[in-house]
Order: sequence, then structure tokens, then C-alpha cells
Amino acid sequence: MRATALVCGLLACQPGSGGESTAGGISEASAATSTSTSGAGTTMTAPTTGAESMSSATDTSSGQTSMGTSTGETSTSTSTTGGPEVPAGSTIPVGGEDYFLLGANYPWLNYGGDFGGNDWGVYGVHTKQAEVGAHFDAMQGYGLRVARWFVFTDGRAGISFAGDGTPTGLGEHVLEDMNEAVAIARARGIYLVPVLLDFHWMFWAQQNGGVQTGGRSDCLRDPSKRAALIDAVIVPLLQAFADEPAILAWEIMNEPEWSIADLPAASPDGGADAVPLADFYAFAAAVADAVHANTSAYVTLGSASLKWYRVWTPGFAAAHGFSPLELDFYQTHYYPWMDNQAWNGDPELGTVQFSPTAQMYADLGLDRPMVVSEFIASDQASARLDVLLANGYAGAWPWSLTSDYSLDGPGMQAWAEAHATLVGLPPL
Repeated sequence: MRATALVCGLLACQPGSGGESTAGGISEASAATSTSTSGAGTTMTAPTTGAESMSSATDTSSGQTSMGTSTGETSTSTSTTGGPEVPAGSTIPVGGEDYFLLGANYPWLNYGGDFGGNDWGVYGVHTKQAEVGAHFDAMQGYGLRVARWFVFTDGRAGISFAGDGTPTGLGEHVLEDMNEAVAIARARGIYLVPVLLDFHWMFWAQQNGGVQTGGRSDCLRDPSKRAALIDAVIVPLLQAFADEPAILAWEIMNEPEWSIADLPAASPDGGADAVPLADFYAFAAAVADAVHANTSAYVTLGSASLKWYRVWTPGFAAAHGFSPLELDFYQTHYYPWMDNQAWNGDPELGTVQFSPTAQMYADLGLDRPMVVSEFIASDQASARLDVLLANGYAGAWPWSLTSDYSLDGPGMQAWAEAHATLVGLPPL
């Protein structure tokens, strides 16, 4: 989910001002300029990046045509502690069986404030059990078994920093909030995918009411700060929930592409203090290693689009001298701006249609499954899920339960009931 403006760093997004509403202050950018209104009544304008209109685009109007090429990626991973080795394909192992991961983005009750507190107050999950529980009741009723939930987002809460910006540890209430989140999810048989960071982490800093939002790019650029972030913050969180069955996977970051300076076909957000790809890769590889070393969960990354799917593969890492990320499954996000967009034989990014409704998973040549972890399913959910399943993807998590786009709950429920064996993850 790409933000349209830095409104969550402003007073409008402080708890109690209206910014903690389900809109969360963030809405989706499209290829064209659009507007939406947050819970605080703030009108936001989505930027036009210009990079989404490709001369290499091809007609994908059929919605089913495969590009018919393979990247030739092969696995370089060794078996991890995150369960069985995950083979390429249209399912993911959970509890000894293979499943299509049907879920939704929660993705927050209060953006950046669900885990830990700050000078705006303490308003995390442990203070909102009834409200969060009601949301998870809805997910359970819709037959959804996976919830993607943002944790530290842009660094506004949940992490302690030294004066020079070096991370020094978890905030006071983080473990309390995560314990409550796990309890809520487990009681309803819902698995969690906590998203450690959002790409707003690398936005220029804003200060408001004693709280800094963004401004943390140096935690990825500076090797000592990067190590501190992992060792003092991420590893203690992982260790606290090392064998928690309700945590299916840890996600390194949501849509990092919007805050990386030198990707192939780079399109960093105008609000980003964008970091070099090498620095992000070093961070992401270290987080993936930490997940595998300290937990029994999977590790994944929330890529913004099939446009950049190759960037996170072992073959790309090897070609650029990076340590491979050792992801257990891939993710891609899908929004309407991606329709009828494609690469055709790009030397770095290959041949791919950006929409998973048109692109067959099998033709990506991936070494691991791929989940479509953001897309719009505000209506016709069953039909949309049918297409993603037929095209070979291993899961689908619409955006979202509580912000921006409504969720076709009855449609999701009907599809879940029709595919009960495929989506019915083991009880927790």
C-alpha cells in the first residue's frame, strides 16, 4: 500500500484526533492522480509517478494470457527452521500439509501505534482488546485464516533510539501488545504475518508533539546502526515469539521499492530519503537470517509489484554480488495501475506482466511460491480469487479489513467455504 502523503506524521494522525480511524491516514496511489479523505477529514492527493507507463506494455485484456518465459531461477536456500523446505508451486506447507493462504490485510487499528507507545500516548493492542477482537471476529466469520499486520511502520512507536538515531531496544509495551495480538488471533484460529517495517521508515523525518515519524534511513545505510536495529530490536522480538504457532511468517518490509534509490526502473516516492539497494539488501538478508536462526516461522517481503519481482530472487542477488535473501515465499501487490503494463525482455527485470490476473506464476520461474498479498476485493471476491488460484499463486490477502477499500466479506466467505480443504489451515 503506497501512501499518498505524509499525513500520518502530522497532528491529524495522533490518537484521539480522528487519525486513528480505520482509514489510517493512508490511501493507495494509482498511475493517475486521485484523492481520498482520511478519518480526520484531510484530503490527500496521490502522486503520479510517471514510471508506471511503460513503452513495453502489452495488451493483457484477456486477463489470462501467459508471457511464456522463465527466469530460470533456482533455489540456493538451505533448509530453515521455519518449517519444511518450501518448494515452488501454488501452495505453502503449514503443519505438514499444503495450503492456499487465504487472508486479508488487517493492517492496523492505528497506523504505527498498535505495538508500543510514544509521546502521543499508549494506545496499542493491549488497550484495544475489544475493538481489535471484533475485527478478528469479522475475519473469522469471513473464513479468513491469515492476517497481515503492520508493526513498527515508520518508527514512530515501539523502538527506543539513542540521540544519534541508533536503535537501542524495544519500547516498553511492544511485547505486551504482541502477546495480546497473538492471543486474539489464536482464539479465532487466525495466523499472523507481522510486517516489521513500512517503506515510510525511509521517508524524511517529521517532528510533531514529541514524536518523530520517518527519518530512519541511516538505520539501513550505516552498518553499525543497521546491526543495532537487528540485534537490539528485531532479534529480541523474534526470540520472544520463537515458537509461536500463530505467527506464520515475519515480513521484512512493506513495499521497499518506493524508498530505494537505484532499483532497475527505480521510482522512489517524492517523500523518501531513498537508500541504496545494496544497503537495503544487506538489511533484508540479515533480517531473513535472524528469522531463520531464532524462530520456527517463515520469512517474506512485501514487494510492491510484479514489476520488480526479479529483484528479490537468488539470481538477481548473485548477479549483483548481494547475499541472497533466503525468502520462504514471495509476495506481490496488485492495483489497477498495473493493468496492461509489462516488461518485454528487459535485461534486468525480464519479461513479465505486472498484473497477476494476467501473469501466470509458473512462467515467472521462481524458486518459491508467491502470494498476492495486496489487491482490491471490494466486490466479486470469488471471481477474483478464482483467477489468482487458476494462475498459480499460493495465497491472496485483499487490502483491507479496516482501511481504504472495503472487503467483500460475503464473497470471501463463500469462496472459503467452496475451497475449505485448500484454505483450512490447521487449528491453533
